[in-house]
Amino acid sequence: MEQPRNRGIEYPAHGMHTLPLRWSRRRWLCVPAAAAMHVLAASSLPAQPPAPRVDATALSARVDDVLRAHGQGIEAGLWLGRAAGAAAFERDAATPRATASAIKTFYLVELFARFAGALDRPLPGVDGVLADDTHAAIGHFTPEQRAEIRRALNGATARRVALTMMGTAPASNVVYNAAANVVTAVLGGPDALTALIRKRDPAFAAVSVRRYMLRDRHEHGDNEAPPIALAALYQRLAAGRLAGVDATTMDAIREALRRADDPVLGRHYDKNGDLDTDPLAMVRAGWYDTAGGPLVYVVMTTQPTPGPSGREASSEQLAKTADALAHTIVEAGRAALP
Repeated sequence: MEQPRNRGIEYPAHGMHTLPLRWSRRRWLCVPAAAAMHVLAASSLPAQPPAPRVDATALSARVDDVLRAHGQGIEAGLWLGRAAGAAAFERDAATPRATASAIKTFYLVELFARFAGALDRPLPGVDGVLADDTHAAIGHFTPEQRAEIRRALNGATARRVALTMMGTAPASNVVYNAAANVVTAVLGGPDALTALIRKRDPAFAAVSVRRYMLRDRHEHGDNEAPPIALAALYQRLAAGRLAGVDATTMDAIREALRRADDPVLGRHYDKNGDLDTDPLAMVRAGWYDTAGGPLVYVVMTTQPTPGPSGREASSEQLAKTADALAHTIVEAGRAALP
């Protein structure tokens, strides 16, 4: 079994942790590519209402306060806007960062697009992947964990595997992440899945799938995406229009992302991600269907190493800071909506 320091929690299956404010826990781009992604994210969909008129200077100061209070070398990429158009607020949004489980929404899209019309049939290839103890999707789990994974996923439908992967269906953390690995394997492995994601939309050009969930982060590198790519994905999903995805499949994707409604902000869709190995990473991303229209947000935070309080406490604190940043930008966006 790999040492804990080399393995990401990819936490959590949705609902395993509860935080205030309804937020659940758990390579560099060349300049021309980054600029192109900004243009594509802003222009690929039909005209929508303008971005909220956020006071960017005041919001930036509030963000700085949150980051300063956390300290410990924290870095953050942020994006806030509507279901189309430019950001109302962004910071370091073109820099790819570790996604943890937040990348699973891209997996969800590719899985459901591939098996559209057959989501409630057994997912082809699952049993073959799970039968092979040496397969990269499951070879890093213990025999007991592999047995648990097989009990949960052998013969499962595409929809069931997806809901497990997204944390929408109850599952242990092992099964939750193994479901994503099964999806990756069925779609051809990390390189093939990267190619599918990038082909789907030019705005996804910097998304990289490099490893199966819970494998050593240093073996092939992290799964990464810049905030603007996650923002573009959620803009498309919030608007209900994404290349190659029909209306029925779009509804199924959105349902897999559906969380508890917020009494103020409205219907909530998200997929977060947490990693408690080095560098620590916490991601909060999704959208709210507010009374003034969809409000899309992305927060990606990283911390190089744990602080003096230790790994567990540092991970918890980074999660709280990511939650605070998400709350800060979302509330600023809500206040600025018409």
